[in-house]
Amino acid sequence: MVFNREGAIPASWAWKRMLRFVVIFLAVAGFATLLWPSHKQHATPMRTQSNNITISSKVQCDPDVDMLHRLNIKKLADYTRREIVVDFNPNPLAVKQKVDQPLWGTKLMGPPLTLQVPVPPKSTDASHIDFGVATTVSRLNESLDQFQHWAGYTRTRIFALIEPDETKKGVQEVKIKAENLGINLFITESADDYLHRYFALVSLLEKNMREQTKWACIIDDDTFFLSMPALVDALAEYDHTKPYYIGGVSEGLPQIAVFGIIAFGGAGVFLSRPLLNDLAVVYDDCQQMTFTGDRRIANCIYQYTTTHLTIDHRLHQLDLMKDASGFFESGREAPLSVHHWKSWFEADMPKLSVISNLCGESCLLRQWHFGDGWVLTNGFSVIKYSLPVENEIAMEMTWEPHNGATDESYLHELGPLRQRDDGKISFQLVDAVSEPNGRVTQWYILRDKDGDQVLELSWRKR
Repeated sequence: MVFNREGAIPASWAWKRMLRFVVIFLAVAGFATLLWPSHKQHATPMRTQSNNITISSKVQCDPDVDMLHRLNIKKLADYTRREIVVDFNPNPLAVKQKVDQPLWGTKLMGPPLTLQVPVPPKSTDASHIDFGVATTVSRLNESLDQFQHWAGYTRTRIFALIEPDETKKGVQEVKIKAENLGINLFITESADDYLHRYFALVSLLEKNMREQTKWACIIDDDTFFLSMPALVDALAEYDHTKPYYIGGVSEGLPQIAVFGIIAFGGAGVFLSRPLLNDLAVVYDDCQQMTFTGDRRIANCIYQYTTTHLTIDHRLHQLDLMKDASGFFESGREAPLSVHHWKSWFEADMPKLSVISNLCGESCLLRQWHFGDGWVLTNGFSVIKYSLPVENEIAMEMTWEPHNGATDESYLHELGPLRQRDDGKISFQLVDAVSEPNGRVTQWYILRDKDGDQVLELSWRKR
């Protein structure tokens, strides 16, 4: 080693040594880069909470753990919150509205969106309508939450004909729950089989008519009315002093071919007081018929009276298999009734209707088309189509054909129709709650094997 006169290492030699070090470091780093996996080949980095919920590093907020468990989220890929301010407009509003603002803003709350909705309908008096349902005490107990949406505190009455409850405890519990929900419920036990109990509702409703009774309606325990004020207004279009048999037929022609042109029970079978009186006279003869359920009611009416079915296309049996999203996302006027929402397809109607606590029943299924191409169908979904919608009044055929149905099989009730958009991105409503501060919060979720994406909408009044 060479030193200068002062005993220090020459600067030129130190510089050369540092240069060799840099060259070796770069060579090693380059070689490691070739061998080490690229970051782009990996999913977004995830962090694992102590509760075993995996959360993406993209999530900029700290979601409530209990809420994530309630939403059944094991892996969270993205979470967005938006605040919506409701502006009540006394003028008529289209069901579909365009909004220039984008729905998706920043991942955190961001600036609120203001959406216009109709002024909520006032509470209605439905004491002139009685409902009848044949079921079991356990199913009746499960149905009370959905009944509460349309029957609670409306002065209507529900007559339930159930199988004998051997413990008697179940009946008492159901009565207490109904009273707490503001439902006027009357329970009768019968040892008859379901089909005889179903037709027996005709007699039960006739015998319990009171002075103000104008209509009796026989329903299934999963019949759901979206708005009692809308139902009252709809029935007011008919002359209740004349014999009327009102209902909806199946959406599928094969079902009509099997069961006939009848009022399908899931949509609601409405009988005016005069017709109910006529049926009471021939009740014993009709009870001997071999037809089942709603078919026996129809054939009794057709065989012994001159009354025929009046189809109200707002009453829906919803004989749609697997995926009925096209029906709910059509952007048309909300139906009066829906059925099969927890059997043939899944649509949590009680959760869907929670938003009505804030902005009324006319707020349900209203639709907003945002500037970024996303569509909010209130209470049901947030979607973005991958294909252009050329006919805006056409309903997307998302359901599977049933009983050999073709596309044309659904036109009589649901047309016009358009083909399914398989590339549609869809966030479905999973939960909704009314908050103590008067807000309503909804959670829409896109399920994915790589992690669920959540859109939380927090609604408040202006």
